[in-house]
Amino acid sequence: MSQEEQNPKIVIENIDSLLVSTAAKSHDIEVDPDNPNSIIRVWVKELSFLQTQEAIKEVVQLNADGEVNIDLAGYWKYMMNMCIDRTEPKIGKAQLYALKPEIAAKITALLPQPQDLVVGPLGDGLDA
Repeated sequence: MSQEEQNPKIVIENIDSLLVSTAAKSHDIEVDPDNPNSIIRVWVKELSFLQTQEAIKEVVQLNADGEVNIDLAGYWKYMMNMCIDRTEPKIGKAQLYALKPEIAAKITALLPQPQDLVVGPLGDGLDA
């Protein structure tokens, strides 16, 4: 008996598990190491495949000689705009961009990372 006969493939009927969630997920970010109970709450949305590809268009430049340049500031600004649904307390975009580096690092760790852009078709093309 073949492997496929032993484990027949089944076409799924409910595609919800294949789709990006429309609900943002909350995360608690500690803001004061001396007081672990002081937090900000950040709601982060998932990006779809096409939204991720849009990020490439916004922040990655491919030169004619094959060199790849990524605007990291532009990348994080794009990801913060696209992925952060809301915060508690409410933090405006300008304030979000002005967060202390250690707090911003904790928030950006929740977002898609720059290396995630160069996987799949783009990454395959760069490996050749």
